[in-house]
Amino acid sequence: MIKKLLTVLLLISGAAQAQIFRLTYNATVCPSPLNATTGVYLYAGANITSPGAISGYFMGSINPLAYPLYQTQTGVWEICFNPYQTFRDGAGSLIPAGSTIYSIDVNFMNAAGSVFTGNCQHGLIQITNPMSVNPSSNYAAIASGLVVATCNVGLQEIPNAQAVISQSANPLTSTTTFRLLLKDPAKVNLDIYNVLGKKVCSIVEGKKLSGYTEFSWDGTAENGSMLANGCYYYSLKLNDKIYTSNKLIIAR
Repeated sequence: MIKKLLTVLLLISGAAQAQIFRLTYNATVCPSPLNATTGVYLYAGANITSPGAISGYFMGSINPLAYPLYQTQTGVWEICFNPYQTFRDGAGSLIPAGSTIYSIDVNFMNAAGSVFTGNCQHGLIQITNPMSVNPSSNYAAIASGLVVATCNVGLQEIPNAQAVISQSANPLTSTTTFRLLLKDPAKVNLDIYNVLGKKVCSIVEGKKLSGYTEFSWDGTAENGSMLANGCYYYSLKLNDKIYTSNKLIIAR
């Protein structure tokens, strides 16, 4: 009985993991103003109606949001997400479980949303049958997709959650940048703690924020001195409640 139950749990776990979609954007393939930017962000829509139909679900809530990609090598940016937990229609509803996603239309932008690139002629790139074994792209050299069991290259899966926060470079050698995307406006506190649990710096202190924001930090303590090399932790609070925390290494 225990063996059968374990088998069922493994199958359920495998089915959930297989819904993670890894998208790669190669900014070096063709000339684009976006190639010179320091950050690339994803704008995407999903079609569950029929092959060739327009997208009816978008990343974000009612108003689509742009999500930050992660640079995994020079000129190559990637992101992992679960479309069933990320895309919503105009009423704010998620893609129904079990629905077939026929295509995902993707475009990429800078932080301000003023520079776009799709097929390098300001057009969308369409990835068809994205959740199948072999997704196909009309511009595969520029953008391609792959269904993976886990985000095994340090990419963060976009959750159906209140916020997404990422941070790089880690280790911090000179400066590091925190990237925060909020689903709804919130009062934000972003603090740094040492391994003893003592707060050594407040990067954001009780500020009301919404949407996407970036914060740069050079490893300076609250008193203006440079923190020693070692292990620290950053803590994100939303509306005075701890939302998440993670490790940060300083190695100058």
